[in-house]
Amino acid sequence: MRAKGTHRMPASYSSRDPAYEMRTMRTGAERAEAAAFAEDTALLLAQRDVDLPVGQLADLIRSQATVLGLHEDGGLVGCLVVHPEPDLRHWGSDGRGSGLLVSVVPPVPGCSEQAGRLLTLWLADYAARNGLEWVWWELPATSHGEMSATLLDAVRDFGWEDLPAVRRADGEQVVRLRLRAAGRDALTAVISAPDMPPTAGVSPR
Repeated sequence: MRAKGTHRMPASYSSRDPAYEMRTMRTGAERAEAAAFAEDTALLLAQRDVDLPVGQLADLIRSQATVLGLHEDGGLVGCLVVHPEPDLRHWGSDGRGSGLLVSVVPPVPGCSEQAGRLLTLWLADYAARNGLEWVWWELPATSHGEMSATLLDAVRDFGWEDLPAVRRADGEQVVRLRLRAAGRDALTAVISAPDMPPTAGVSPR
Protein backbone atom coordinates (compact mmCIF):
# COMPACT_ATOMS: atom_id res chain seq x y z
CA MET A 1 0.00 0.00 0.00
CA ARG A 2 1.46 3.30 -1.03
CA ALA A 3 1.04 6.24 1.31
CA LYS A 4 0.02 9.48 -0.34
CA GLY A 5 0.56 12.96 0.96
CA THR A 6 -0.14 16.46 -0.19
CA HIS A 7 2.66 18.99 -0.12
CA ARG A 8 2.28 22.66 -0.97
CA MET A 9 5.15 25.01 -1.55
CA PRO A 10 5.77 26.99 1.66
CA ALA A 11 4.64 30.60 1.53
CA SER A 12 8.19 31.67 2.35
CA TYR A 13 9.38 30.21 -0.96
CA SER A 14 9.22 33.44 -2.92
CA SER A 15 11.42 36.06 -4.48
CA ARG A 16 10.98 39.75 -5.21
CA ASP A 17 12.32 39.86 -8.75
CA PRO A 18 13.30 36.38 -9.95
CA ALA A 19 14.82 35.97 -13.39
CA TYR A 20 12.72 32.87 -14.05
CA GLU A 21 9.14 31.97 -13.25
CA MET A 22 7.84 28.46 -12.59
CA ARG A 23 4.20 28.48 -13.62
CA THR A 24 1.44 25.87 -13.39
CA MET A 25 -0.01 25.55 -16.90
CA ARG A 26 -3.74 25.00 -16.57
CA THR A 27 -5.58 26.40 -19.57
CA GLY A 28 -6.00 24.66 -22.90
CA ALA A 29 -3.85 27.29 -24.58
CA GLU A 30 -1.07 26.87 -22.02
CA ARG A 31 -1.14 23.09 -22.36
CA ALA A 32 -1.09 23.35 -26.16
CA GLU A 33 1.97 25.60 -25.88
CA ALA A 34 3.70 23.09 -23.59
CA ALA A 35 2.86 20.15 -25.88
CA ALA A 36 4.20 22.07 -28.88
CA PHE A 37 7.33 22.84 -26.86
CA ALA A 38 7.85 19.10 -26.23
CA GLU A 39 7.36 18.29 -29.92
CA ASP A 40 9.73 21.08 -31.01
CA THR A 41 12.30 19.76 -28.56
CA ALA A 42 12.06 16.30 -30.13
CA LEU A 43 12.76 17.84 -33.54
CA LEU A 44 15.81 19.68 -32.20
CA LEU A 45 17.06 16.48 -30.60
CA ALA A 46 16.57 14.60 -33.88
CA GLN A 47 18.79 17.20 -35.59
CA ARG A 48 21.48 16.17 -33.11
CA ASP A 49 20.93 12.48 -33.86
CA VAL A 50 19.02 11.90 -30.63
CA ASP A 51 15.87 9.89 -31.34
CA LEU A 52 13.52 10.47 -28.41
CA PRO A 53 9.78 10.04 -29.05
CA VAL A 54 7.67 12.49 -27.07
CA GLY A 55 4.21 11.56 -28.31
CA GLN A 56 3.12 10.08 -24.97
CA LEU A 57 4.54 13.06 -23.10
CA ALA A 58 2.76 15.53 -25.38
CA ASP A 59 -0.52 13.64 -24.90
CA LEU A 60 0.03 13.69 -21.15
CA ILE A 61 0.62 17.44 -21.21
CA ARG A 62 -2.66 17.94 -23.06
CA SER A 63 -4.52 15.83 -20.49
CA GLN A 64 -5.44 16.78 -16.94
CA ALA A 65 -1.93 16.12 -15.62
CA THR A 66 -0.09 18.67 -13.50
CA VAL A 67 2.13 20.59 -15.93
CA LEU A 68 4.77 23.07 -14.80
CA GLY A 69 6.53 25.45 -17.16
CA LEU A 70 9.76 27.33 -16.59
CA HIS A 71 9.48 30.79 -18.14
CA GLU A 72 12.09 33.41 -18.92
CA ASP A 73 10.84 36.87 -19.89
CA GLY A 74 7.39 35.32 -20.43
CA GLY A 75 8.70 32.68 -22.85
CA LEU A 76 8.54 28.94 -22.14
CA VAL A 77 12.06 27.50 -21.80
CA GLY A 78 11.43 24.29 -19.85
CA CYS A 79 8.55 21.99 -18.98
CA LEU A 80 7.73 19.00 -16.80
CA VAL A 81 4.76 16.86 -15.78
CA VAL A 82 4.14 15.68 -12.21
CA HIS A 83 2.74 12.15 -11.82
CA PRO A 84 0.44 12.19 -8.76
CA GLU A 85 0.07 8.42 -8.28
CA PRO A 86 3.17 6.78 -9.75
CA ASP A 87 3.52 3.04 -10.15
CA LEU A 88 7.15 2.27 -9.38
CA ARG A 89 6.98 -1.50 -9.03
CA HIS A 90 9.32 -1.92 -11.99
CA TRP A 91 11.92 0.18 -10.16
CA GLY A 92 12.36 -2.43 -7.45
CA SER A 93 14.49 -1.30 -4.51
CA ASP A 94 15.64 1.79 -6.44
CA GLY A 95 12.12 3.23 -6.22
CA ARG A 96 11.74 2.93 -2.46
CA GLY A 97 11.47 5.88 -0.15
CA SER A 98 9.44 9.05 -0.48
CA GLY A 99 9.68 10.87 -3.77
CA LEU A 100 8.16 12.48 -6.79
CA LEU A 101 7.88 10.96 -10.28
CA VAL A 102 8.11 13.49 -13.09
CA SER A 103 8.38 13.53 -16.86
CA VAL A 104 10.73 16.29 -17.98
CA VAL A 105 10.93 17.64 -21.51
CA PRO A 106 14.61 16.77 -21.96
CA PRO A 107 17.28 19.38 -22.57
CA VAL A 108 18.75 19.80 -26.04
CA PRO A 109 22.54 19.39 -25.80
CA GLY A 110 24.21 22.57 -26.95
CA CYS A 111 20.97 24.52 -26.80
CA SER A 112 18.93 24.35 -23.59
CA GLU A 113 21.28 23.07 -20.90
CA GLN A 114 20.59 26.10 -18.70
CA ALA A 115 16.87 25.36 -18.51
CA GLY A 116 17.56 21.69 -17.83
CA ARG A 117 19.97 22.54 -15.05
CA LEU A 118 17.54 25.00 -13.46
CA LEU A 119 14.67 22.50 -13.61
CA THR A 120 16.92 19.92 -11.94
CA LEU A 121 17.92 22.31 -9.16
CA TRP A 122 14.32 23.38 -8.65
CA LEU A 123 13.06 19.79 -8.45
CA ALA A 124 15.74 18.79 -5.93
CA ASP A 125 14.91 21.84 -3.82
CA TYR A 126 11.15 21.31 -4.07
CA ALA A 127 11.50 17.68 -2.97
CA ALA A 128 13.69 18.65 -0.01
CA ARG A 129 11.29 21.40 1.12
CA ASN A 130 8.46 18.89 1.13
CA GLY A 131 10.26 16.20 3.11
CA LEU A 132 10.84 13.88 0.14
CA GLU A 133 14.01 11.91 -0.56
CA TRP A 134 14.01 11.52 -4.34
CA VAL A 135 12.84 12.80 -7.67
CA TRP A 136 12.35 10.03 -10.26
CA TRP A 137 12.29 10.35 -14.04
CA GLU A 138 11.93 7.81 -16.84
CA LEU A 139 13.07 8.23 -20.44
CA PRO A 140 12.27 5.85 -23.32
CA ALA A 141 15.09 3.43 -24.04
CA THR A 142 16.27 2.30 -27.46
CA SER A 143 15.68 -1.23 -28.69
CA HIS A 144 19.02 -2.08 -27.04
CA GLY A 145 17.88 -0.79 -23.66
CA GLU A 146 19.98 2.35 -23.85
CA MET A 147 19.56 6.04 -24.51
CA SER A 148 21.62 8.64 -26.32
CA ALA A 149 25.04 8.99 -24.71
CA THR A 150 24.97 12.72 -25.49
CA LEU A 151 21.68 13.24 -23.67
CA LEU A 152 22.68 10.92 -20.84
CA ASP A 153 25.92 12.83 -20.31
CA ALA A 154 23.93 16.07 -20.09
CA VAL A 155 21.50 14.87 -17.43
CA ARG A 156 24.31 13.24 -15.47
CA ASP A 157 26.10 16.58 -15.48
CA PHE A 158 22.96 18.16 -13.99
CA GLY A 159 23.08 15.67 -11.09
CA TRP A 160 20.77 12.86 -12.21
CA GLU A 161 21.88 9.30 -11.51
CA ASP A 162 21.09 6.81 -14.28
CA LEU A 163 20.05 3.26 -13.47
CA PRO A 164 19.77 0.20 -15.74
CA ALA A 165 16.84 0.12 -18.15
CA VAL A 166 13.77 -1.87 -17.13
CA ARG A 167 10.46 -2.76 -18.73
CA ARG A 168 7.27 -1.20 -17.34
CA ALA A 169 3.99 -3.05 -16.95
CA ASP A 170 2.81 -1.55 -20.26
CA GLY A 171 5.77 -3.16 -22.03
CA GLU A 172 7.78 0.02 -22.67
CA GLN A 173 11.46 -0.17 -21.84
CA VAL A 174 12.70 2.89 -19.96
CA VAL A 175 15.94 4.25 -18.59
CA ARG A 176 15.48 5.23 -14.97
CA LEU A 177 16.93 8.46 -13.61
CA ARG A 178 16.83 9.63 -10.03
CA LEU A 179 17.83 12.81 -8.26
CA ARG A 180 18.45 13.12 -4.54
CA ALA A 181 16.51 15.90 -2.81
CA ALA A 182 18.68 18.84 -1.80
CA GLY A 183 17.57 22.20 -0.42
CA ARG A 184 18.98 25.27 -2.14
CA ASP A 185 17.85 28.46 -0.41
CA ALA A 186 19.56 30.72 -2.94
CA LEU A 187 17.32 29.35 -5.69
CA THR A 188 14.43 31.47 -4.43
CA ALA A 189 16.17 34.53 -5.85
CA VAL A 190 16.32 32.93 -9.31
CA ILE A 191 13.01 31.08 -9.81
CA SER A 192 9.61 32.15 -8.53
CA ALA A 193 7.37 29.56 -6.87
CA PRO A 194 4.31 28.25 -8.74
CA ASP A 195 0.82 27.97 -7.34
CA MET A 196 0.93 24.19 -7.02
CA PRO A 197 -2.28 22.12 -7.10
CA PRO A 198 -3.03 19.72 -4.23
CA THR A 199 -1.92 16.65 -6.21
CA ALA A 200 1.68 17.83 -6.54
CA GLY A 201 4.34 16.29 -4.36
CA VAL A 202 3.14 12.74 -3.70
CA SER A 203 5.03 10.26 -1.56
CA PRO A 204 4.33 6.97 -3.35
CA ARG A 205 5.68 4.62 -0.71
